[in-house]
Amino acid sequence: MDTTDKENRMDLTDLDTARELMGDGIPSKGGLPAAWWLSADADMIAAFDRWLADYKAHVEKIGELAATIGLTAEDGYISTWGKRTDLMGFRVPTIALGIGSPPPPAGWRIDRQSSTPRLVPSRKTKADREGPVAVAFRKVSRLPNVRNYVTGLPDSLYLDDRGWGGTEYPVHYRRGEACVWAYCGGDPDRQSEDQKKRREFSHDADLWTRMPLSVLAKLQEEKAERIEASA
Repeated sequence: MDTTDKENRMDLTDLDTARELMGDGIPSKGGLPAAWWLSADADMIAAFDRWLADYKAHVEKIGELAATIGLTAEDGYISTWGKRTDLMGFRVPTIALGIGSPPPPAGWRIDRQSSTPRLVPSRKTKADREGPVAVAFRKVSRLPNVRNYVTGLPDSLYLDDRGWGGTEYPVHYRRGEACVWAYCGGDPDRQSEDQKKRREFSHDADLWTRMPLSVLAKLQEEKAERIEASA
């Protein structure tokens, strides 16, 4: 980007500009993150929209598999870490957890090793591992991850903020009316010089603007007031 482009860029930190770009794409309540960024870049918006379309299409496929055992996509357990998003299994119907309850559907088993029991494909025999349930589950087990579409920000921020170890704060994304915005539960300004040398959190300033928390707080307040007024 040349000097002229930089001079002509909108000031995204301006409250009126941010309000116009965000539209209604903001929560009306909830705590503030430690940091947030906003992008009005057309490529970033298009990338987010591609991810959302791919994600929704994939969830429909998960729903088709879930329907074969009387469940829906909402019954799936989804886990995200970094650039990976995985289907970990499905909710176990309450009736299947009791003593004398019916066995899981053919090709499925109850995984009780996790904190929450879940239905997963049976792997007891080779026939199970290569059977239709296992094959169908593998086809939908990896979901599109937004961090593989949107660029310019790290996937997460690491802060050595605990006496016995640090914390990994993921960067999350949401769509505004004419922008994409990102937020993080950790503050990059709290990184020590030693942490910066090992794993500095830096963003592409041509794509993303670090935003004042006061702007987000004001936009949330305004939306809450609109909701209250229309109630």
